[in-house]
Amino acid sequence: MLRLVRPLPARPIGRASKVCVSGGIGSGKSALTEALARLGAVRFDADEVLRQATGVGGVALPALREAFGSGVFASDGVLDRAALARVVFADASAKARLESILHPLVWEEMDRVVAGLTLAETLIAEIPLITETGNHGRFDVVIMVDAPVETRVERLAKRGMTEADARARIGAQATREERESIAHLWVENTGSPADLEDVARELWEILQSWDDGGVLCRPTMINPMSEKPLLPRDLVENPIL
Repeated sequence: MLRLVRPLPARPIGRASKVCVSGGIGSGKSALTEALARLGAVRFDADEVLRQATGVGGVALPALREAFGSGVFASDGVLDRAALARVVFADASAKARLESILHPLVWEEMDRVVAGLTLAETLIAEIPLITETGNHGRFDVVIMVDAPVETRVERLAKRGMTEADARARIGAQATREERESIAHLWVENTGSPADLEDVARELWEILQSWDDGGVLCRPTMINPMSEKPLLPRDLVENPIL
């Protein structure tokens, strides 16, 4: 199900729009991002940016070595991701140092990609920890994907994760209420892959018609305050209506 959490802001002037897809582990955010990309969105892969930055010869390696020492590197100079993970998961200050090194690289690359897009294009970025890091202000619209904890645990088990690990990972992430506090649109991903494809098409129609506020009223989009179907003027903040 797709619902509105808060009105969309005015569409940006002078650049392509930036949309974040986020949600907890096992929520289905990657599947939704991929579906939107198939419909025409320009997908920005933050994970790929980080893989390149921390891979062999990556631009982040000197800063990581300086911050964390040679103990997070193998003898051949390759970053030992597992060793680095152990360090940052056990120390909040270490995690903050890591983020201060890596996050600027992601945002710089995203800005570069956006600068090369036409005004009519829409960038879709999957950012799993957007709530936790407080970077939602870098995007025009935040789409949050969620599902019940038990559903997410089942999905993670199919990926080979133990139930204990799955519950620990879920518990360490932002709560539903915290995610809702920054979301514009909310996807309750409890159905089939085909259902999620249908939601992606609805979202794409909204993002395509966002510029003039002419968003079609969808029976699945219910204003949580009024429990009435949304009208087009409810969906976009525009003082000239």
